[in-house]
Amino acid sequence: MSAEETDEIMGTLCKELTTKNALLLAPINVFSERMIYHYTHSAMKFDPSRNIVWLCLKTSRKHVLEKFEEYGLEVDEFMERMWFIDTEGPGKNDPNTFYCNSVTDYIKIGSHTSKIFGQKPGSILVLDDLTVLSKDNLQIVENFIKFLERNVRENQGSIISMLGKGALPAETEGLMRSFFEVIIDITEQGKLHTDIGMNILDARYTIVDGKIDLSYSQKKMQKERLKILVVDDEPDIPELIRLSLATEPYDFLIAYSGEEAVKKAIEEVPDLILLDIMMPDMDGYEVVEKLKQNSDAQDIAVIMVSAKTEVEDKLKGMQLGIDDYISKPFDKREINARIKMVMKRFGWEPKETDSN
Repeated sequence: MSAEETDEIMGTLCKELTTKNALLLAPINVFSERMIYHYTHSAMKFDPSRNIVWLCLKTSRKHVLEKFEEYGLEVDEFMERMWFIDTEGPGKNDPNTFYCNSVTDYIKIGSHTSKIFGQKPGSILVLDDLTVLSKDNLQIVENFIKFLERNVRENQGSIISMLGKGALPAETEGLMRSFFEVIIDITEQGKLHTDIGMNILDARYTIVDGKIDLSYSQKKMQKERLKILVVDDEPDIPELIRLSLATEPYDFLIAYSGEEAVKKAIEEVPDLILLDIMMPDMDGYEVVEKLKQNSDAQDIAVIMVSAKTEVEDKLKGMQLGIDDYISKPFDKREINARIKMVMKRFGWEPKETDSN
């Protein structure tokens, strides 16, 4: 396990949950809390424009900052992008901090949240422990969270929270879960699982010297060679990829149009598709949309390979559920590394090969 792999997994979560509301559901221990801190730290590190709005239901602003330090996460450089709604110490004058009288001061909390998100759209709202709210009238809590959801969604943000698994009556836990699009299920056996749209992320975790280490779990894929469909309307590109990666354990299929790509993907069910965006009959985005509508093809990994390099082009692909994006012109070492990185998430462990 390595810091690089932990960063990669956290980066994947940050990317996939950009516009989704997520709940960490875990046995009552420090890991889910630690995960919240690592997630928010990673979000600020990977996206310099991202702000964090921390609703202090369980832990005060002062102790939140102490927790970051305890977990070895440096936040000094991010302080201008961290906002707090705290219930401890009204009358204080801490920067970027709004104060309420209690965790059930819903009107004031809602007002503060609306104000911050109106000024800082695209932020992440952290509800640091839903268990605290579950002690109040559930109808009031439901209305409050729905208000937060609507406000955050209208300002292109997302919510993340945590809940102790089995800590509440089943009906209450079910209600709390229903507020979220993505459930990140964490077990006592050191495993993490979540379904994000059409994607699945499985990882193992350990706590080493007080820090989280994450690695991808082995899943369903047990094969020595990958079947890869290369899609490009320029015939030279698939041939270049095939020849460049001839020493790798890959078997290639080729399609020269979007329509042919959809047909071959459904018939052959490759492990991975390297997909060009700009094609005359059906562009890469349309191909992905059609594949996601087919039960046999919807889980095929997709890496888009394109000369379109604008951020909007990449975001459009990510929103459709692609797994990675490579810009043309590409280096064979990069495309090979990205194939292996993506397929590792599906549990594929390649044998060492000499690709020089």
